[in-house]
Amino acid sequence: MTPLSELLLYEASRIQHVKEIIEPFLKKGVVILCDRFSDATVAYQGYGRGIDLRLVESLNSLASQCIKPDVTFLLDCPSDLGLKRALQRNRALNREREGRFEKEKIQFHHRVRRGYLSIAKKEPDRVRVIDTREGEEKVFHKIRQIVDKLIKSSGSGVRSSG
Repeated sequence: MTPLSELLLYEASRIQHVKEIIEPFLKKGVVILCDRFSDATVAYQGYGRGIDLRLVESLNSLASQCIKPDVTFLLDCPSDLGLKRALQRNRALNREREGRFEKEKIQFHHRVRRGYLSIAKKEPDRVRVIDTREGEEKVFHKIRQIVDKLIKSSGSGVRSSG
C-alpha cells in the first residue's frame, strides 16, 4: 500500500467514525474515550511515512470536523521497547497477521515516536506524556489523577466540545 493510500484510508475511516459515533455522543454531552485519533495520523503517516505534515493536518481537520480531544495521553517508551511490547501483545492475542506497522524497520518507529513527542511539545496542555517504563500501576494512577482533575474542573463531570 502506498503511504498516500494509507493516509486517505485512515482519514476516510475517521470521518465516518466522527459522523456516526463521536458527533452524536458529543451532542448528548457524553465523555468519549478514543484509542488513537488525529495525532496518530500525524505521527505515523506524517513523521513515520514522510507525508507532508501540512497535508496530513489539513486532512485531519477535515476528517475530524475540527474536533480535538480535551486531553491526550501519550504512553511513551523507547521505540525498541514499544515494538517489543506490540509484538508480544500480537502473539498473545493471536493477531500476528495484524502487525503491519510492527514489521517496519526500527527507524520508522523512531520517527513515529519523535512525531508524537513533537506534538506533545507543541501542545503540552492537551498532550500528557506518561513514561510507561514506570509500570502499569504508576501509569494508571497518573492517568487517573489527570482524569479526576478534568472531571472536577468541569463541574458536572461531563464536557462537550460541540
